[in-house]
Amino acid sequence: MPTNLPPEALAAQQKYQDAQSLPEKIQALQEYIAKIPKHKGTEKLLALLKSKLAKLREELNKQRKVKKSSGISMNVKKEGAGQLILVGLPNVGKSSLLNKLTSANAKVADYPFTTKMPEIGMLNYEGVLIQTVEAPAIFPNMSSSTTGRQILTLIRNADIIGLVIDLSMDPNIQMKTILNELKSNGILLNVTKPPIKVEKTGSGGIQVFGADLCDGSVEDIKDILRENGLINAVVNIYGKISLQQIAEVLDESIVYRPAFIIANKGDLEGSSYNFNKLTENYGTIYKIIAASAKLNKGLDKIAEEAFRKLRVIRIYTRDSEGKTSKTPIILPENSTVEDVTERLPPHLLKKFKYAKIFGPSAKFDGEKVGLDHVLKDKDIIQIFTK
Repeated sequence: MPTNLPPEALAAQQKYQDAQSLPEKIQALQEYIAKIPKHKGTEKLLALLKSKLAKLREELNKQRKVKKSSGISMNVKKEGAGQLILVGLPNVGKSSLLNKLTSANAKVADYPFTTKMPEIGMLNYEGVLIQTVEAPAIFPNMSSSTTGRQILTLIRNADIIGLVIDLSMDPNIQMKTILNELKSNGILLNVTKPPIKVEKTGSGGIQVFGADLCDGSVEDIKDILRENGLINAVVNIYGKISLQQIAEVLDESIVYRPAFIIANKGDLEGSSYNFNKLTENYGTIYKIIAASAKLNKGLDKIAEEAFRKLRVIRIYTRDSEGKTSKTPIILPENSTVEDVTERLPPHLLKKFKYAKIFGPSAKFDGEKVGLDHVLKDKDIIQIFTK
């Protein structure tokens, strides 16, 4: 352990060591990690502490599951091509946005915490149905309450997160509050999952491949895995990675979600100044969409960005008479002709001869392709059988 930690880090370390309950230990350890300077000499310490944090969170989650009562659940069953969740502080206009985007009927009021339970609507973007959910408002120290934990679970289960910011108030304070709550509870936004795959095995110890891509040694990597209870595993590293990132990947409580910012209430005085402030501080990390639910501005751009973040494509089918379907098949990006046939009657795959493609992925309309042809958004496919 580095001996040159600053006084504030040593004080945080002592607070962690003195903590009694699991929630206190978790909070103190998060503060300790935040106080440690980030440099080569502390890399392994930070990784090991993050591994300890993951174990504490897992232990706390197990306790909460045992104590869980049959109270009201905030779980939302997913429908459509994916789920967009609107997240923000009280009274930032989430309900108004939901109503305008989806024709929902969420209650709108001037007092805080109007939304007690998730409000749900369906956004239609050019034939793609995106389930849109308004989450109850974010508040400090959410994980310390049952309601807060339910809201966080709702958010972490979504496919895309729309951060709703009220431009009539300081955007930096709003962003810091939201991001702090999400990050401290293992919800990382617009962060690519580290390039590593860890597979548990029944024997053979820990084998590491690609260790030269990590800023730590093989033994450092093994120490982190052992700290997470892994004795036998195969580790494949396929890109540049830090010891801290390895610790994060092993923490099953961490999820990676795409997000964008909806800068709402752009019709109010002072909104231009706050929009520029928001762009200056967060514009390189997040797509920021200027909007006004009151004036119906920016709604089409919100829908377009939600579709883009889902990373799906629309594929239309053409029958033997040359008629093209009106409803698309929704597939993940880089899907193939074979993926389409799996959504259609089984005999089409068994008797598949070739397909003709009309659209962006074809070299020319009517190009003959096989099952491995990679499709693009708005392609039209006609399948021919033997």
